[in-house]
Amino acid sequence: MVEPGKPPDQPRRTEKEILFQRRLADLQSKKQRLAWQTGEIPVFEIPRTESKLLADREVEDPNLSEDELELRALLDLTGRTCDFKTFYKRLNYEIRRAKRYKREVSLILVGLDQYEVLSLKVGAAARDAAIQAVARLLLGSIRDVDIPGRCREDVFGVILPETGGIGAEVASERIRTKMDAHQLPRPFDNLAITVSVAVSHFPVHGETVEELFGNAVDALLWTIKRGGNAVMFAKDIPS
Repeated sequence: MVEPGKPPDQPRRTEKEILFQRRLADLQSKKQRLAWQTGEIPVFEIPRTESKLLADREVEDPNLSEDELELRALLDLTGRTCDFKTFYKRLNYEIRRAKRYKREVSLILVGLDQYEVLSLKVGAAARDAAIQAVARLLLGSIRDVDIPGRCREDVFGVILPETGGIGAEVASERIRTKMDAHQLPRPFDNLAITVSVAVSHFPVHGETVEELFGNAVDALLWTIKRGGNAVMFAKDIPS
């Protein structure tokens, strides 16, 4: 029986959040990279109105439906106008701003696992459906202040201003776990789609745009080659 005023799916969402927090705490304790306290764990979900999917309502048009807003956000990320050069310039700007004001900034790279297999063996339609799914989940998993971009055909990037290592890992695991549990629409619902996620954090993993981006790329390639569906911090690659 659902309690008065409580959404029917609240118990399930709470269970997901607990499992998510346990996984993050376990990762932190194993790597012994950052101090970890229960009170530091951010919430699992981002309200839809505060995610990148719907955050631009006032900028676009207050009268747009949620479906129209989602479509515009997806086109911005997957359309021809989205180019890597612009994303790279914005990352450089955010690093310079972080240096000036002594703030943190993090970079996330999200790569679609087995992209070449999808293209060659399953076909372009399935590949495009997978890209659209990753883009939608990514936009729904980041804050309105975060900056998404397309770095390559199969790789998305997200700049997280004023965000340290813990916040970046939470965002990365949010994206990875959502994609791992996602099912593509028919006729592609028999495909298991996962992503590899790499994180680099200024100034720990680089103090220039070349260092920060290059170290994230190395971590992403290492993760994809070893099966994917994982989060890897730059310079955490085992020797």
